[in-house]
Amino acid sequence: MDSVYKAEGGSKAKLRNSLGALKTYPSVPIIVSLIIAFSSFSPYFLTAGNAESILAANSVVMIAAIGMTLVFLTGGIDLSISTVISASAVVAGTVMASTGSIALGSAAAVGVGLGFGLLNGFLIGYCGLTPFITTMGTQLIARGLAFVISQGIAVKGTPYALLDFGFYTLWGIPGVMLICIAILIVSIVGLSQTTWGRELMLFGSSRDSARYTGINTKKIELSVYMISGVLAGIAGMISIANLGNAIPGVGDTLLLIIIGGVVLGGTSMNGGEGSITRTILGVGILAILTNGLNLMGIPFYDQLIIQGILIFVGNGLAMKLSSNKR
Repeated sequence: MDSVYKAEGGSKAKLRNSLGALKTYPSVPIIVSLIIAFSSFSPYFLTAGNAESILAANSVVMIAAIGMTLVFLTGGIDLSISTVISASAVVAGTVMASTGSIALGSAAAVGVGLGFGLLNGFLIGYCGLTPFITTMGTQLIARGLAFVISQGIAVKGTPYALLDFGFYTLWGIPGVMLICIAILIVSIVGLSQTTWGRELMLFGSSRDSARYTGINTKKIELSVYMISGVLAGIAGMISIANLGNAIPGVGDTLLLIIIGGVVLGGTSMNGGEGSITRTILGVGILAILTNGLNLMGIPFYDQLIIQGILIFVGNGLAMKLSSNKR
């Protein structure tokens, strides 16, 4: 009789653990459902070549979404991240076209991103401006900068080594995704294993509590926008490797995809709730959905409708599971 009770107790514990994992990562069942559905519609979906294509095509969004997640965890938002990607790409492309140096181009891209991040962080953290209005303003500045420097046309002259890197793979993983993975690991460790990460989460959960415990909230806000800007700069360089040229409007359509991926992953826009891992899963949903719909021949504008519905459903599911978790 005792063995029966122990077996039942073990089964209940496993069920609770499974439900706990589902509440922590609500995107997983959506991803599994999409994979099953698209693999039944297209024989090419579950191929190594298609998986490689998905990873390479979404590396820019994944890198930017990591930065957006950190901003969301503080209760802020960075509307400028997509156009900073464009500005960084154009400046880097111009530098590389003039010098032929990938190192100088990379430094220029990161410098542009860091500059916009510092501006956002200073105005929000130290001047008390609202994130939405502030980053809307820098969004316009970055977009204008990209088009003024490039004169509205693609900047050519990308070094061949960078073009080759855009096609490089290691064990079936694109080189651009390897950079994304490295950033992902550093971000997860920084958020979960450092004092800065713990202070950031506390700040996002309760600003007053963070201040009472002696946390320098201004520095926290400055740091997340700086990181967001730097990651946008790196994403700008990755976009050049992917596309072959620096495109002044490369980030114009990415903002809602970046935000959608973060929200779909279950990170709260109110701050204090979410994780980098959740964001990667959320971006994965949109990446798999877009790829699968393309394989099915669904028109682009029909895809937008489907993506919008999925964001509603996914965010609702994440909110429901999160409230049950509490």
